[in-house]
Order: sequence, then structure tokens, then C-alpha cells
Amino acid sequence: MGEIMGKNAKEEELLKAINEKRKEDPLIGAKIGSKELIERIISALKKRNGVHTESLLCILGALGGYACHIAIREVCVDSGKLPENQAFTIVGGADGNKYYFGDYVNQPLVQDKFSFWALVAGEAKHHGAVLPDINLTFAAVAKTVGSDKFGIPNVPEHHKAGSLPIQYLKALWVQVSRFLDKFCESPVEKPILIGMAAQKAIEMSKDVIPPEIAVQLLMESAVPMSKVGPEWISS
Repeated sequence: MGEIMGKNAKEEELLKAINEKRKEDPLIGAKIGSKELIERIISALKKRNGVHTESLLCILGALGGYACHIAIREVCVDSGKLPENQAFTIVGGADGNKYYFGDYVNQPLVQDKFSFWALVAGEAKHHGAVLPDINLTFAAVAKTVGSDKFGIPNVPEHHKAGSLPIQYLKALWVQVSRFLDKFCESPVEKPILIGMAAQKAIEMSKDVIPPEIAVQLLMESAVPMSKVGPEWISS
């Protein structure tokens, strides 16, 4: 998709405002950053082929899911608090890849108050959506580990994104990671910021794509991408 996280004239002003307000609102970085993130992604999509709603949702889902993995990796593993095999339940796939499961990564993904799922499901429900069974998504992801069906969102054909979640992740994560580091004070804020951006995407697209399909596409992208590690991005 090309450069989407380049220099922005208002970025320094935004970061200054965030630092001034962070004591009274710990999530101010995520709130302001989410608006900036979705604006930049939409701008990049417009320059390429126009804004394809399903692709936007798939991108945000992929980034949000992987941000959950990275949050746990940075808090638990990189800090030295836990070895990798305790922070994650690592499963070797028949394809030779590693897949990362476990309770820790599920917390920012679906369990916490501001989990990615809580944010997008709440927004979709606000717009009248009947929510998908998230347990079915987890079961499908576990069943497809190591196969060529892993990470393919189970949504109607006419609501498919332009690429697969892993392709968007490989193309965008390095840029987005630098952006998140600027706007987030702690790793756990990263999936929250992206979840807030996804909320905006659901609201913006509600007349184009049913909110229940939007949240399904987001989670069908997020759950499998929370199970991949840094070696997937660099390969």
C-alpha cells in the first residue's frame, strides 16, 4: 500500500496535546491516535484504488489482532517477566510455522474491558447488529492452524477484502508500529487504539456494509493475526 505513516504536519501538535492531557485521561493517546490512524489509512487507500470498505475493516482487524500479540510479547517476554513459552502456548503447524495461543493474548483480544472485541462488538451492537459467536471464530482458527485455510476470513464472498489479513499485516505493520509507539504510553494501549479506529470504521461504513458483517470481518481478521509472531512479518 505504500507509505501511510510518513511525516505529518500536525503530529507534533497532537503528541504535545496528548502529553498535556494524559494525567486526566490515560487513554487520550489511543483516542486521538485512533482518529489519526484511520485518516491515514483511508488516505492511503484513496491514493491507491479508492476506499474499499471491506479492505479497510480487514486491515484494522489484522493490525488489531497482531497488536494484541505484540502487547503481550512486549509486556511479558521482552521485559523478561516470562519466557516466551510461558507467555504463549506455542503450537507448531504442519506448514512449519509457529502459532501463539494462550490466556495472556486473549485478554487484550476478547477479555479485557477495553479488549478489541469489546470495542468493536459494542459499536456494532450500538448500530443494531446481532453479534457473531466469537467462540466459533476461535474454533475455526484453531482448526485451520498449519493449513492454507488459516487466516482467511469466513465472510460472504461479496464482502471479501482485497487481500488476506497476513498480507496487509506484512505490508503495514512496521509503519504502524512506529505510529503506535508515538501515541501509546504502554504496549497495552496499542490494540485499544486500533480497536477505537475500528469502531470509527464500523460507524462510517454502516450504510455500506451491515454492522454485523463489519464486526465479523474485523474479528475473522483479528483472531488469526493474534496467533502469528514477529517471524511471520519478516518472512
